[in-house]
Amino acid sequence: MINPFSKRTFAIIKRELKSQIMTKAFILSTILVPVLIFGLIGLQAFIMTFDEGKRVNIEIVAENTALVSLLQKEIDSKSELIDENTVIKLSSQDAAQFKKYIKEQKSNMLNDDLNGIFFIPNGDKQEKEIEYYSANPKNSNLTGKAKDLINKILIEHYFFGKAFSSKDIDYAQDGVSLTTFKITENNDAQEDSLGAYIVAGLFAFLLYMSLLLIGTNLLRNVVEEKENRVVEVLLSSVSAKELMTAKIIGTSGAGLLQIIIWMIPFILVSATSLLMLPEELNISISIGQVTYFVLNYAVGLVTFLGLYAAVGAIFDNMSEAQQGALPIMIIIMIPFYICFSLANDPTNIIAQYASMVPFASIIVMPVRMAIVEIPTIELIIAMLVNIATLAFVFSFVGKIYRIGILKTGKNPSLKELYRWVKSS
Repeated sequence: MINPFSKRTFAIIKRELKSQIMTKAFILSTILVPVLIFGLIGLQAFIMTFDEGKRVNIEIVAENTALVSLLQKEIDSKSELIDENTVIKLSSQDAAQFKKYIKEQKSNMLNDDLNGIFFIPNGDKQEKEIEYYSANPKNSNLTGKAKDLINKILIEHYFFGKAFSSKDIDYAQDGVSLTTFKITENNDAQEDSLGAYIVAGLFAFLLYMSLLLIGTNLLRNVVEEKENRVVEVLLSSVSAKELMTAKIIGTSGAGLLQIIIWMIPFILVSATSLLMLPEELNISISIGQVTYFVLNYAVGLVTFLGLYAAVGAIFDNMSEAQQGALPIMIIIMIPFYICFSLANDPTNIIAQYASMVPFASIIVMPVRMAIVEIPTIELIIAMLVNIATLAFVFSFVGKIYRIGILKTGKNPSLKELYRWVKSS
């Protein structure tokens, strides 16, 4: 039986840790990833709120002259629906005239002298169908504001002459303001925020990126040692299983250190007021979430590193090894993409099952628990599934590594790999 902490194995673990940690790539990625994530959050907030102050020229054409009068009244009242940089020209034309007018204004729209023209047909009052013509019809900032303005006018026109006061009409125009509260077993109802989705995105991104990068790094390391015949020198002092165990423990240690360092800034932001975020973006990370995340990551990383080490031992060069590792990458990518479905409904059936399925659970469960409260029994099942998956993987990767690491030449077939696994 292998003692992973024997003097020989410990020496290789120490060598692996040093080779992983004391590199510019490790130091730079450890420092830059939190900076990059905070930078992306800030950039997204900036882009969403950025207003370049560009002058916008639009026209609103209506068949019904009454609508034009109501629109003019709204413009004259300095409505909040109209941006100060937006110039609106109003006119009334029938459908036939409008078709000719569009052709006349085509060059102005292509030259960006006119950003767009809205046409309100004189149809049924109960219908709210409008048309928009522009060289850039996908400008949602412009169309969104104009649609709100036109919708307000159509509602006023619809209720005009009926026994409704202006307050009644204003009430009909106002949308519903929804404030959500999260119910948990241990705390009182608390107002929900987008911060939970930031934490979920953080967990998904860190797990996905770390598993891929560290796994690929170990794969390259194993292939290079096999190509350079360094492994033959190492195997003169230790057994193949001891070497594989030491490499996985050393690489896992470096990965755990890196992920903990990455988490520290976000824990500080959650626990203190170092970064003044808007209330709706407040980040909250509990000790329980951090503990489960780190333990889950440790089990998941060792599992995937075992697979990467086995693949590296099979092939003689990196290009073939990367092709052989493609199924592992797919196993990591699928649960990452499943996490996107949590944005609409964290309790959807796919996410629930994926959070307790081998391999997928490693990424999906931490993301789910960042958004909703997960029953303790589900967390226990997920962790047991991950540990069972780890045991299953190491029931055969050691055998593949032991035989493959010294084999060169033709790549083994699936049938031959099966014989390796069945060997004692």
